[in-house]
Amino acid sequence: MKKLLLGTEAGVLELAAGGEPKQTEGPGNAPFLATAGDRAFAVTREGALWERNGGWKLVNEHAVADEVWSFGVDPRVPGRLYLGVSPALLYVSNDGGKTWKACDSMRRIPGYETWTFPPSPHIPHVRSIAMDPSQAGAIYVGVEEGGVYRTADEGVTWESLNEGLYWDVHTVLPASHSGRLYATTGNGFHRSDNGGRTWRHWMQGLDRSYTIPCAEAPNQPDLLFTAAAATPPPGWRASGTANAAIYRSEDGGARWEPLSKGLPQRFDVMVQRILCTSDGIVYAAAGPELYASDDLGGTWRLMAGELPPIRAVAAID
Repeated sequence: MKKLLLGTEAGVLELAAGGEPKQTEGPGNAPFLATAGDRAFAVTREGALWERNGGWKLVNEHAVADEVWSFGVDPRVPGRLYLGVSPALLYVSNDGGKTWKACDSMRRIPGYETWTFPPSPHIPHVRSIAMDPSQAGAIYVGVEEGGVYRTADEGVTWESLNEGLYWDVHTVLPASHSGRLYATTGNGFHRSDNGGRTWRHWMQGLDRSYTIPCAEAPNQPDLLFTAAAATPPPGWRASGTANAAIYRSEDGGARWEPLSKGLPQRFDVMVQRILCTSDGIVYAAAGPELYASDDLGGTWRLMAGELPPIRAVAAID
């Protein structure tokens, strides 16, 4: 079993094989985690960047001035890190997070001025960052609400990938081998079979439409997991429950099945994170609870509960 890192509102917790979650000396909160081999990085709500290489050390006390919404590391390009922020913009670092540059060209993407976000003051943000497995240094970003875009030159130029896609994007995920691109949105699951040039809306078996996480099983690009709620967040507050469930697809998202064995009948708190590790374990985080499956979603167990709210999940060797 790999070592699991949980980014919570109270700091980073570590779980070794069969162990209890243990508090680490490091960031005081960690909504954002990313890994590169045996190294891990954490970004706090205040924008401080930490690196774990044995122990945690502070790299940059205040990486960017804007509000951070997403974080990514490209392990194929030494020192390359990304931050997605609100208002919608991407920052790039090439020295492990010591210095950052804003990709101001993002503001010149046609239609940028129409991007929005439902809650007032309706400011959009970069919610998802994903590495393009076909080209080192190329990434996809998902904007809430503004769609999916790709850059291969550190944000100098951008390619719009939005034909047929619902623009309220929560997660963008490139398949590791097949060339497909997946996206979860406020209107369900979408798949592209041509690198994002066109999209199809795939909802067979998904009886809830507000999808957030998306994870692919390593070396099995057709095996996917997502979680969906019955309504957007205002409905959660009105009803007192997210009414969410976890789903699995064995054919790249064409058909989905709800997973229930060992899971709550419904999740009152949204399942925000799902992680599939290379040793065949699937993890799902919902509020203060962490669930795990050793058989690719067939059965689940509550691995840890009564934790601080879990905002990020990552695994290291």
